[in-house]
Amino acid sequence: RMVEHFLARLFLRDPQLRSLTLVSPFVNTMQDCRYSLADLSAKIKAQRIPTYFVTREPAESWQEEAVAMLAKNECIEIRYNESLHAKVFIASAVQASESFAVFGSGNLTGAAVNTNLEVGMMLLGSGAGRKLVDELYYWATNNLRVLPDSRLYKPMHASKK
Repeated sequence: RMVEHFLARLFLRDPQLRSLTLVSPFVNTMQDCRYSLADLSAKIKAQRIPTYFVTREPAESWQEEAVAMLAKNECIEIRYNESLHAKVFIASAVQASESFAVFGSGNLTGAAVNTNLEVGMMLLGSGAGRKLVDELYYWATNNLRVLPDSRLYKPMHASKK
């Protein structure tokens, strides 16, 4: 239930974020979850968190609905990568020790939160975990995001206040 733990930490601890990076081949609205995609998008918009989202191009209506919801948010950049299999979620905080990341098998979907057997690891941005969080952030935002195969679907239209 690492996806749920990531979202719970994001909502309950509420660190001041520099950016959020979400890498998930599949996404849905997570309506039946404690934290829905609408809740996440509202938080991103309210706090003007620059958010980088990499996913596969939607092939199913449930994923189209989720991507359309995120595309309405001016603080979110969306890129498609058809080779994507990785699942990585990174909250990069202004205070580095409050940063955290999760990587594992769970997509950003209700099934990953509620029913699937998933494995994952949460890394905290303090102590030995800090270097690992920084490396995951660099890989996702400066490597994966800008690969030729990661084509821009929707640019970000807002910057952090």
